[in-house]
Amino acid sequence: MQFVYDLTLKAILKDVPKRFFKIITGFEEARFLDVQFPSIKYRQPDLLMELPDNSLWHLELQSHNDSKMDWRMLDYFSMIHQQCKKTPKQLLLYVGDKKLRMGKGILESLKFRYHTMDIREINCFDLQDSDDLGDVLLSILCRTEDANATVRGIVSRSSHLLAKERETYVLELLNLSRLRGLVDTTKKEVENMPVMIDVSNDTLYLEGTRKGLLEGKREGKREGLLEGIEGMLEIKYGAVGLKIMASVKKLESIEKMEKFKEFIKTSKTLDELRGFF
Repeated sequence: MQFVYDLTLKAILKDVPKRFFKIITGFEEARFLDVQFPSIKYRQPDLLMELPDNSLWHLELQSHNDSKMDWRMLDYFSMIHQQCKKTPKQLLLYVGDKKLRMGKGILESLKFRYHTMDIREINCFDLQDSDDLGDVLLSILCRTEDANATVRGIVSRSSHLLAKERETYVLELLNLSRLRGLVDTTKKEVENMPVMIDVSNDTLYLEGTRKGLLEGKREGKREGLLEGIEGMLEIKYGAVGLKIMASVKKLESIEKMEKFKEFIKTSKTLDELRGFF
């Protein structure tokens, strides 16, 4: 369910919660760059931002320890530099519950290091009284001496929201609460709210039937198709075949992308493939 947490966290972070960004970048604002890197393997960094001082900041989110993370970060570093012509600052933001065990860097035939940060290094109170509800939501992942009080404070901040906004806020909170084992606590606080919210929707939310997650799954499928198509084109037609990827990425329908993938198998020339578009 990594993609579920990614979807929620990216949605919150793309609204640029000011206090949180001030803590991790030194700035309260940023401009997000939408970049994708063509290669045999599809690559897209979680969040790439241009800060007010014109520097690039690559923020990668991780909810579990990954033994290959150092090499993944090096991949991103190289591709960002090649595409943007700037050296990025990199931060691996760990939001998992187990002890952080990543970020040692690579010290073999080269020396490569990047910054790591366990979000629990931030005190929840540094975010919880912010006027930005994105900051408030993120505080559930931060360090706290009283988890129940923290959850209670976060839930109470939704009282002034309109019904639809409140539902989205609560569902995002329930989703993040799973990273800290606070689902039951959160649901109990939500049920005590003066305005009724059906927390059973949370199950649907996590299963991907809520509209936002359906789009997330669809996007995940699209990324998988792009990776598969790119690999097939390179295997069958070499580097020149990859030039077609610009047209493939413009296809809005997953069904059309699936048809194109099948068409590659029977195609005999690149002109045949171009005719598909």
